[in-house]
Amino acid sequence: MKLIKIMMACSIFVIALAAISCQKVQYKSRDTSYLKPPPKDTTPVVIDTSVVIDNCDVVDGWQVVGSPVEVTTGQKEGKGFLQATLATGQSFEQFIKTLPAPVNTKVTLGTGELKFWFYVQDVSQLKDGQIQFSSAGDPDKNRIGWPLATIIPTLKNGWNLLELKFSDPGAEITGDGGPDLTAMNFIKIFFNTTGNVATAQNYGLDDIRVAAIPPPPPVEIDNCDAIDGWQVVGTPVEVTTGQKEGKGFLQATLATGQNFEQFIKTLAAPVNTTETIATGQLQLWLYVPDVSLLKLDGQIQFSSAGDPDKNRIGWPLATIIPTLKNGWNHLQLNFNDPGAQITGDGGPDLTAMNFIKIFFDTSANVTSDQNYGIDDIKVVAK
Repeated sequence: MKLIKIMMACSIFVIALAAISCQKVQYKSRDTSYLKPPPKDTTPVVIDTSVVIDNCDVVDGWQVVGSPVEVTTGQKEGKGFLQATLATGQSFEQFIKTLPAPVNTKVTLGTGELKFWFYVQDVSQLKDGQIQFSSAGDPDKNRIGWPLATIIPTLKNGWNLLELKFSDPGAEITGDGGPDLTAMNFIKIFFNTTGNVATAQNYGLDDIRVAAIPPPPPVEIDNCDAIDGWQVVGTPVEVTTGQKEGKGFLQATLATGQNFEQFIKTLAAPVNTTETIATGQLQLWLYVPDVSLLKLDGQIQFSSAGDPDKNRIGWPLATIIPTLKNGWNHLQLNFNDPGAQITGDGGPDLTAMNFIKIFFDTSANVTSDQNYGIDDIKVVAK
């Protein structure tokens, strides 16, 4: 009887072990097909091309009223900042430096700006003065200057980032031809207080440099993310793969046996491009499946009259087609291109653009459907 019980217990154990071994083991799936790659980042990379005049990390060469001090806490850049203290009972302070070697700023009067950080303990006490930048080692020769009278109202107590365009209407240039921006060697900042100060006042400088003025942001004419308002030969289609920007691009199909296609839109509201004929550029992406089929004609038209033949600037495709390749092409059309055609009614009002048309022909009726596309139409500073 005891043997029978032992045999029964062993049988139960074997059956249980077999049942456990037959259970399906759950493994974490390695299938990553459900994952989507992150959207492509189309943000332009910002490259710092500025030229350092003085980083204010040492007092060497600096003159102030009193003794210059290098402060190593609270700086805006680097190891420290330059401090000058206006003593109690005084009313005048300055920062002066003749650079050890001339500096090529790599900009022009039309494209550059002087930038630096300026610390003011109490703005309410400032009266007047000037910021002077020279290539003659002299504040009164080959100089550009900015009156502090117009800058002081914009300041706050503490650190202020000054960005002084060389082209500012208020900038003062000496009558000897002004500064040689390829060989700048002197800077002076001087100012007065409204009266003798009752307590010592600390002023500071940091990170003095020259930079190219950043271009204004682009002005979107149409991002081509929707077909609203667009007319083509056939039916416009929004394609959401392969676009150059945003959610999609606009596609028009030239059907077999046809030889003409166009994209037309009257904008919902006029757009101020913020540019002039001299400074502006129309940019867009154009997709061409087979450039060899295009005839050397057609035009890209941009108007402020809601009409392709009034208040318009246009670019003949005859000169653009030879530059195209199959696929996407980034067109950059200057408003002042020699080949640009402006209507005799004064041309476009660039503060109120409201119409765009792109039309073209093929050299013969196409033998298969041809898909054309446009994306990201905008105006930029050239």
